[in-house]
Amino acid sequence: MFRQPKVRLGNKNYSQDELKDLQKQNTKVYNNFVRRNNNNNQFTSFYHSSEWKKLRKQVLLRDNYLCQECFKKGIVNDKNLIVHHKVELREDWSKRLDMNNLEVVCYACHNKIHKQKQT
Repeated sequence: MFRQPKVRLGNKNYSQDELKDLQKQNTKVYNNFVRRNNNNNQFTSFYHSSEWKKLRKQVLLRDNYLCQECFKKGIVNDKNLIVHHKVELREDWSKRLDMNNLEVVCYACHNKIHKQKQT
């Protein structure tokens, strides 16, 4: 029987199944507190729009379906990707469809980016 390799995250090792469960849990929390928050209806509508979905695909193609932050470090990562707004929608709504304001990143890099912005 083939055993999945463990991935070290912080000071704990996780199996691929455990990582998927963590990701689902984090997505659920994010959606409840951010996307489905009554204060964020404008953002939720935007992320469901056909404009955003088309532009998102264009950005993924432009960035070759690779995390750009990992790629800068010489790492080829095509897993758990999202299209990130460099300047957040809350900061400048007019840049929401600006391709120069968008980049493909993985969840881990996305979390690092937002953690850095908070400090």
